[in-house]
Amino acid sequence: MSESELVSADVLRARSRDLEALSVPGNLFTLHEGTMRCSACAHRCVLDEGSGGACKIRIRRGDELRVPFGYVARRYVRPVETNTLYHVRPGASALTFGMYGCDLRCPYCHNFKVSQALRDPVAGGPVQVVTAEALVDDAVRAGCGVVCAAYNEPMLTAEWAHAVFSRARARGLVTALVTDGHSTPEAVEFMRPVTDVFRVDLKGFTEAQYRSLGGRLQPVMDSIALAKELGYWVEVVTLVVPGFNDDARGLRFLCDAIRAVDPAIPWHLNAFQPRYRMADRPAMGSGALFQYASSAYARGLSFVYVGNVTSDTFSTTRCPACHTSVVERHDWQAVKVNVVDGCCPACGFRLPGLW
Repeated sequence: MSESELVSADVLRARSRDLEALSVPGNLFTLHEGTMRCSACAHRCVLDEGSGGACKIRIRRGDELRVPFGYVARRYVRPVETNTLYHVRPGASALTFGMYGCDLRCPYCHNFKVSQALRDPVAGGPVQVVTAEALVDDAVRAGCGVVCAAYNEPMLTAEWAHAVFSRARARGLVTALVTDGHSTPEAVEFMRPVTDVFRVDLKGFTEAQYRSLGGRLQPVMDSIALAKELGYWVEVVTLVVPGFNDDARGLRFLCDAIRAVDPAIPWHLNAFQPRYRMADRPAMGSGALFQYASSAYARGLSFVYVGNVTSDTFSTTRCPACHTSVVERHDWQAVKVNVVDGCCPACGFRLPGLW
């Protein structure tokens, strides 16, 4: 190992030690005859003493699983639409928070500074120690209608998100998970009593694509279906990356899979922008995205959006019954909301979502 590699390893070990001080006993695991298996994500890692598994943040200590708690690594108050949520309180402010760690390793990750902090020494940064009560107090003071867990993979820090969301729900706030969906039924069910929204990144349409990111496709598809069955409001996002998943046939497969769960699930096709380990790759063009979106409408989805490009047309929500514009957006913000008690003002059609 080179000197630079040794330094990098020391940085990551020190970061892990510091974070373990901000941990509590977790819930999402099983222990049978001395074998501990984590159930926070689809890896279902078997953990030896001191092991943090694939995510490196859920660590076994004896018969106890220590999990992250009581800090945030990133937090912002912004329009809820910046979380690519279009049918959840349009125009509301959302306090969005995240911790460290992810079960995947996407080379184009916009939030790699927090998601890859236990893998990449160039990531990381200061964390803020905070209680769940204080975080929700901040959201209320800021006039937020929504609290979102995002930036890292929130199912890996589900115990913390559960604590925050239970307090947010008690204050009348909508709660949303912004997740990669590479999860387990146990985790999805654990979060449901305190969570309203399951917003999923559906990153590819083949198992090979998911293997390159460090995961599997099927658990994501299963999580989408289970979340819908359990009563979450579900929205799905696919970041379209040139040379990776920008294939019309593959995207039609995803469209049909979403429609099979529920054609009213909004599908967001977001344009890749050069970043992280793919900073040398060109941005995704808008023309192809508009074609993919039009095709998805033709195949039976009720709500299809295009993001990360200039398109007020494909960011507008229209009534599926009469095609009246009910929410108009510009630059990730709702600029006109014309929904009456959850219904279209023109024809009275009940619009799917949390209005």
